[in-house]
Amino acid sequence: MVFPGAPGRSHNHTFIGNTNVDASSTPATLRGGQTTCDLEADSSTYWTPTLYEAAEPVPPLAAILYYTRHTTGPIVSMPDGLKMIAGDVNARRPQQKSVVSWSCGGGAAKRFVIVQQCSEESALVLNVRFPNCWNGRATDSADHKRHMTYSSAGTCPASHPARLPTISLALIYPSTSRHARLSSGKFAAHADFMNGWDDNVLSRLVAALND
Repeated sequence: MVFPGAPGRSHNHTFIGNTNVDASSTPATLRGGQTTCDLEADSSTYWTPTLYEAAEPVPPLAAILYYTRHTTGPIVSMPDGLKMIAGDVNARRPQQKSVVSWSCGGGAAKRFVIVQQCSEESALVLNVRFPNCWNGRATDSADHKRHMTYSSAGTCPASHPARLPTISLALIYPSTSRHARLSSGKFAAHADFMNGWDDNVLSRLVAALND
């Protein structure tokens, strides 16, 4: 998404969802494709920087995606063509843990700003929350972020009035050493999303969230 049509230019990524993604993929080419998601209607692609242990990539054990309603008013379905990034690919200092964080175990586990060395009994988890307020016009922007923002106390700002489902991503890894690192850098955890949903199915799911 950052370097379309330029395979290999970006740092290494780990992909979830659509299995036919390449550097030239678009929301239109994703729709209807094969997916690793439990719901076949979700042919979207979600991706994060790859986790490394020394020079070896660490594949996640599982990925969990949640679509939830975090606004006081009703939400609408994701627009066709939507692309967005959560987190800062260029971060050189800690990011907000409400957006990206690491934990040992899920649920109410303590959150950290960098990769943690978890015990063998506790999996390492990368937690990412995507923005849920859309400006209602552009499905992308130059930085893949400014057309989106986060709700505050359940309310979207006037500049981004369209309320969307909140996508939360949890990538679960085996325990790693203190030398584990992300391909994007120490503080630069992030995730990308490109919409490949069957809109009829997603609209029904969103209607259920409003109920």
